[in-house]
Amino acid sequence: MNKYEKWHEQIVQRAKDRVLNDYYERHHILPRSLGGLDIHENIVCLTAREHFICHWLLTKFTVGEERDKVLYALRMMRANKSGQRSSNQ
Repeated sequence: MNKYEKWHEQIVQRAKDRVLNDYYERHHILPRSLGGLDIHENIVCLTAREHFICHWLLTKFTVGEERDKVLYALRMMRANKSGQRSSNQ
């Protein structure tokens, strides 16, 4: 496990132990594009900043076709410049 994967894991673990009352975004721990399921155990609620950082971190520890998929997801997050995204994502 490299440092980026450790950082991603730390953010995810911290999110499992808290409740966000303000704006949040749902993050798939294992992305759907990599086979992750839409189940409670695979989803955590993150701040918008944490969510973006997690997707950036994913690009640092994936390779090949998997990396292409997580890069695409990161680009889509960056493309949304209209403000906050829906918490239903």
